[in-house]
Amino acid sequence: MRCPHELVMTCDSGCENWSAAAWDPRTGSLLSTYKHASALGHHSLQLLKDSYVIASSATKPNLFLWPLNSQTLVPNLRLSTPGKVTALACTSNGSYIAAAIGEKIYIWQTCNGQLINSFARHYQTISCLTFSKDGSCLASGAEDSFIFVWSLSQVANSKQAEPLNSFNHHSLPVKDLKFGHIVDFGRLYSVSLDKSARIYDVHSSLLLLTLVFDVPLVALCTDIMENELYVGSSTGVVMKCSLRDPPRGIQHHVAANDDKIVVFKEHTSSITSLAVSVDCSTLLTGSTDGMVHLWDIPSCQIILTLKHKAPVVSAFFVPAYDNFSVNNLQPSLEVKPLQRVSNVGNIEFMLDVHKNNEDDAWILDFEGQADDLNTKNPQDCNETQRELEDARAEIERLKRINGELYKYSVRNILDKQSSIET
Repeated sequence: MRCPHELVMTCDSGCENWSAAAWDPRTGSLLSTYKHASALGHHSLQLLKDSYVIASSATKPNLFLWPLNSQTLVPNLRLSTPGKVTALACTSNGSYIAAAIGEKIYIWQTCNGQLINSFARHYQTISCLTFSKDGSCLASGAEDSFIFVWSLSQVANSKQAEPLNSFNHHSLPVKDLKFGHIVDFGRLYSVSLDKSARIYDVHSSLLLLTLVFDVPLVALCTDIMENELYVGSSTGVVMKCSLRDPPRGIQHHVAANDDKIVVFKEHTSSITSLAVSVDCSTLLTGSTDGMVHLWDIPSCQIILTLKHKAPVVSAFFVPAYDNFSVNNLQPSLEVKPLQRVSNVGNIEFMLDVHKNNEDDAWILDFEGQADDLNTKNPQDCNETQRELEDARAEIERLKRINGELYKYSVRNILDKQSSIET
């Protein structure tokens, strides 16, 4: 049974009747359409929190923004960019928008439109951007085959942005890039035209696994528990690999007749989109053949097809927010026109923090906070100092015990070695 709490968002390159649409994955009925815009850029369509649909133009230097419940663009709001966007990503809370323009990355704060930084490290056009689920990291992949991971806090506070990590294991353009759903794992998944899928540990900067296939790879996704990896090829074939029983080595060649590989084969041309429903029972595949298929994962059978009149550009599952059907939208975030000049390095530059229905008056109560510090009980401070001294004494005691154990072990080993030799 497919999860009833999700919808499917799609867009194609034709833009004949609408630029983007929302569908019911149970019946295939068209629920919402988003119009009055040109064709959308590859993988740029996404939700801005639970309030807006955002996407970039495939041909012009601007972004499009629709209220979730309206087919008309937000009035009197022009989101111009310094150039044609080649990749787009937003944090899950909608606070930041990242756009790649050629080899350069731009990051804006949504609530005031401020360009908090722009930086370049890639040598060729950036093809994919993705934020981690908590919004703390941004990953970029490009035609130069490099992958960089950026700390959002670092690039927001430093004019000279430096990557947190860099990976150069691919030999051909990176076509898709995704962070894992489980933030603590810190996994980053990538696929490339070099026919490989790679899994990285961002925290330790390690390459965990390389899977080499027989065809170029152009899309990927995992289920919410990261138990299964799905990769889409330029030939239209989608393959599922189990991550619960990974290969023993760091690199594994996946043969076409591998019993551990499940194949979904119906598309006639390159895959453009992959997604798995939140209940892990349905796989969504989009292709340049104009078809979006929904598959029952256990049986590998197609249960629904959404036909498009042009190559599918993006397709994915989204939560079925109430805002899709409300008459009067009350957006949970504010969106302002995008600035073209960054204020990083200006001592007067400050990031705005906007919150709803919360009393933040205590933030400005400096005297009250100072009084709290000055009236702190001295006895509590003495108690903390005593606990610290006790902890240090315990550490020293454990060090002595470990030293004695080491000496005892060495003596016994040497005694046994001497008795064996005699």
